[in-house]
Amino acid sequence: MRRPCDRCGEREAVVRIESLGESICDKCLSTRIWRRVKPVLDREIQDGDVIASALSGGKDSSLTLYYLWRYKKESGKDFEIIAITIDEGTCYRAESISKAKELTSRLGVKHKIVKMSDIFAFSIPQVQVLLSKGRKKRDLCTYCGVFRRQALNIVAREEGATKVATGHNLDDMVQTLFMNLIRGDMSAMARLFSKSPSTRKLIPRIRPLARVSEKETTVQALLLEIPAHFGKCPLVSGMRVRVRKLLDDFEQKNPGFKERAFKSIEKLVKQAIPELTYHFELKYCKQCGEPTTQELCKVCQFKQELEAMIPS
Repeated sequence: MRRPCDRCGEREAVVRIESLGESICDKCLSTRIWRRVKPVLDREIQDGDVIASALSGGKDSSLTLYYLWRYKKESGKDFEIIAITIDEGTCYRAESISKAKELTSRLGVKHKIVKMSDIFAFSIPQVQVLLSKGRKKRDLCTYCGVFRRQALNIVAREEGATKVATGHNLDDMVQTLFMNLIRGDMSAMARLFSKSPSTRKLIPRIRPLARVSEKETTVQALLLEIPAHFGKCPLVSGMRVRVRKLLDDFEQKNPGFKERAFKSIEKLVKQAIPELTYHFELKYCKQCGEPTTQELCKVCQFKQELEAMIPS
């Protein structure tokens, strides 16, 4: 028999939260996570919204969709949910898409699946081949992330979405903050905590799981028996892998480090947002017309790089 829950003392503990020094049961875990998710949804969702839930089929995006569905049932707010899956063309994505279909069918949520190659004429396997044969300028994850973000924005806009909900958890957020810190990209850090510029072409993002650790999302998804792919993409590479390993090591030696780091950086960045965003100006790409801060958006820059690698 497992030890009793350190919070309620009534049920068996299912997970150890090292940052709290507590082992808690499924009910207390669910309550803890919902108390972190619901305020975000209360603040960000209004009547009449159309929420595009970015659904990769992984545990975090699947849990995000579940919480949106639950919030719609319990809040009394009148809004729509549509799940959007961007298919990068990898074997990994094929497996997770089957889980995404199962979940949307179970919840009764509209599900839109779009191939990345139908939008940009490149799939990630094609990019991988070009990088292996050409002069590699960036890692594969960089191309994938840029293409996927713009594809999601395009499809969400076409579907009439007013907000895009992503499955970024606390671990993801801290990794991104430290990567931006390493690069010296303070403007990118500021954009994580500030409202998106008002424009019909750029759909604002919300991150319901931003204060929930990856360990908690994993356990909760398993306990709820949510159809989801629990593995990590085998193609992942680059700085994020190294930063993740570094932060995981800090967390293991100093429980609660990630949450404290997130809160501290958030406080500092929010105080500096007026200065950091003073020179921020949203433009439109002169080639494709999508929102950007430069003359050419990252997607068009990357497409030019890739096209230059294609043998003539």
